Amino acid sequence: MIKKIAIIFSVFLISSCHNFGQLKVVADLSKKIKEVSGTEVVLKSDLIWMINDSGNKPILFGLNEKGEIIKDIYIKSKNHDWEDLTSDEKGNIYIGDFGNNQSTRKNLRILKVSKKYLKKKNAEVEKIEFEYENQHKFPPKKKELYFDSEAFFTLRTSSIYSQKVE
Repeated sequence: MIKKIAIIFSVFLISSCHNFGQLKVVADLSKKIKEVSGTEVVLKSDLIWMINDSGNKPILFGLNEKGEIIKDIYIKSKNHDWEDLTSDEKGNIYIGDFGNNQSTRKNLRILKVSKKYLKKKNAEVEKIEFEYENQHKFPPKKKELYFDSEAFFTLRTSSIYSQKVE
């Protein structure tokens, strides 16, 4: 029975990869973008926004669809461990500065970059600080090292609730 399942799984796996190798490289990214940690497309914007992970300068990059940097904005906050980007329906961008691989950080935050700064060279940010309510030790025991986030998103609930329910 296990042999039959393995054969069926193998056939499925091989047939599901029939387009392998047909990807087309559209662009090579600039060397300034060393370790992309987050990307976001903002409503009513032609740019693809990107950030680098920890250890890099606190810069928000705006790229065109060819991968060329059109805009780079210096964010006035340290890149402790930037992990991801998201945006809201007003065009603000949020940077998740919450990487915490060893569960030692006490300064977890989300940085809100107001839409008005996306056309400037420097950006002030609003810091939204948070903590894991059940983390009491920094770091906790090895078996409890799960106080880390690598991604986040916004849920645009206004469109969900604006529909008439019958």
